[in-house]
Amino acid sequence: MNKTFKYILTIAVAAAAAAGCTKNFPKYNTNPYKPESLPVTSFFPAMLDCLASPEENPCQRNNTFWACFGGYVTAPHSWSRNNLYSTFNIDDEWNKWTVDWYFTADGGKGLYPGWFNVQRFTGGEGYYFQMAQLLRVYVMQMVASIQGPLPYSKVANGDFFVGYDDEKTAWHAMFDDLDNVIKELQSAAGSGSTPLASVDRVYGGDNSKWLKFANTLKLRMAMRISSVDPEYAQQKAEEAVAAGVMTTIEDSAYDKLNGRYTNGFYQLETAWGGEVKANACIVSYMNGYNDPRRAKYFTQNKSGKDGNYKGVRSGVAGMSKGDFTSYSGLIYSEESKKTAPMPIMLAAEAAFLRAEGALKKWNMGDTPENLYNEGIRLSFQEWGASGVEAYLADDKSVPASYTDSDKGYSVTNKSKCTIKWNDGDSDDKKLERIITQKWIAGFPNGLEAWSDFRRTGYPYIFPPKDNLSTVGVDSERGQRRLRFSKSEYDRNGDNVNAAAGMLQGGDTDNTELWWALKDVKRY
Repeated sequence: MNKTFKYILTIAVAAAAAAGCTKNFPKYNTNPYKPESLPVTSFFPAMLDCLASPEENPCQRNNTFWACFGGYVTAPHSWSRNNLYSTFNIDDEWNKWTVDWYFTADGGKGLYPGWFNVQRFTGGEGYYFQMAQLLRVYVMQMVASIQGPLPYSKVANGDFFVGYDDEKTAWHAMFDDLDNVIKELQSAAGSGSTPLASVDRVYGGDNSKWLKFANTLKLRMAMRISSVDPEYAQQKAEEAVAAGVMTTIEDSAYDKLNGRYTNGFYQLETAWGGEVKANACIVSYMNGYNDPRRAKYFTQNKSGKDGNYKGVRSGVAGMSKGDFTSYSGLIYSEESKKTAPMPIMLAAEAAFLRAEGALKKWNMGDTPENLYNEGIRLSFQEWGASGVEAYLADDKSVPASYTDSDKGYSVTNKSKCTIKWNDGDSDDKKLERIITQKWIAGFPNGLEAWSDFRRTGYPYIFPPKDNLSTVGVDSERGQRRLRFSKSEYDRNGDNVNAAAGMLQGGDTDNTELWWALKDVKRY
C-alpha cells in the first residue's frame, strides 16, 4: 500500500473516531452516499483553512510573502535569514513551506488529506465530493499561479507523488472539474438544503452563495489564461457571467474564523511584534488618490513624518522590524480586528474581471465603464468608506511617489494613471485603469495582485531596494514564479524533472509562466 495512502487512512480513522462515527463503519460500505451516515463534514474545516491561510504560520508564509511581490505588504523582519521573498533570493525552506502546506502538513492539515478522505468516503461522487472539488480547484489554481506545472489530473487514492500536468492541461482539467461543481451546486441551490452548515465558516452552507463563488472563480481563471488561450477563455468567462457571479458585497467570501483561529494578520503584527507592515507601494498610490479607503486598510504613521500614511519599502536586505514601528501597519493590527474575518474573494473582483472582459469585447452584461465604476463602488461599500462619487469623478489625481526621509528608501512612482473613466483613452490605458483599481480593491490578496501584475504588467509595482537574485530576476518586472522545492525533487524526482522541462526557461524564479506577459515592460 502506498505510504501516503496509509497516512491518509490513519487520518480518516482518527477523524471518524473524533466525530463519534466509527460505529457507522458498516454503513460506509453498504450505503456510501447517504449524507447522514458519512463523517465527511469533519474534513472540511482543514480544507477551508487553505483558502485564506488564516492561521499565523501559513499567513506569514503565504499572505505576507506573496503580498510583497504584489505591492501590498512588507515583512520588515528577516526571521534570522538572509534570503527573503522580497529581495528575490528566497531560500529553499521558505519555498518548500509555501507550496507543500497545500498538499499535506503535520496533523492532517492542508488540502489533500481532507480531499482524499472525502474522495474515499463518497467514491468520488455527489454533493460532498463536488464541494471538496471546489476547494481543490481554488487551491490548485493558486499553486498553478505560483509554480506553473503541477500534479493534478493524476492525483488520486492518497497519492500526489505523480506525474505533473503541463500548464494548459492543468488549467483545462481544473475548468472541467469546476464545471461539474457548478452543475452540482445549481441542483443543491435549488433544493435549499444546507448539509455543510455546521462546518462552513464562509457561507454557512448557503449553496446559492457557493454557486456565485464558483462562477466568479471560473471568471478569474478564464481571465488568467486569456492572453494565451483567448477563445477558450472567452467561452468560460461568458458561461460564468451567464450562470451568475458575485454582484453584491453580501456575495463576498470571507473566512469568518468562528473561533478556529485568531486573524493571522493580527497575530503577525500585534502578537508577533510588528512583523508585517503596509507596503510603500499601495500606500503611495492611495496617498496620491487621497483614497478614503486608507483609513479602512491601514493604521496611521505614528511619527507623522512624510504624511499620515506611510508604508515600508519592500526588499531591503537585513531590515529589522524595530526600525519601522512608527510606519503604517494593517488595520488588522487593531485589537477590535483580532477575530476579524479574512477575505477570500470579494464581489468587487467580479466587477473588475467583467470590466476587463468587456474591454476585450466579451459579453459581460454591461460596458467596461459601468463595470469599472461598479467595482470601485462595491469596494467602498465592502470597507464602509464614504466619498465614492467624488472619487469616481477625479480626473486629476495620480499615484504619489514614495518619500522616506528617515531611511532614504524613497522611490519615484512611474504611474500617471488617473481615476475617472475616459472613453477616449486607448484600450491599454483603460486596462491600466481597470487593473490599478482592481489592485487597490483586492487588498490584501497578495497572490491575485502578483498574478495580475505578471499577467498585464499593471500596476507599476515599486522595485525592491535590494535585488539579490542570482538568476537574473529583473527589478522592474519582479519575480515571475517560485521554483520547485528540493523536497519535491527528493520525493518525486523523475516527475519534477519532467515538469521542469515543461517550463520555457527551466525551473528558476525568473521563468515566465504560460499565461504571463512575456518580455514587455509597461513603464
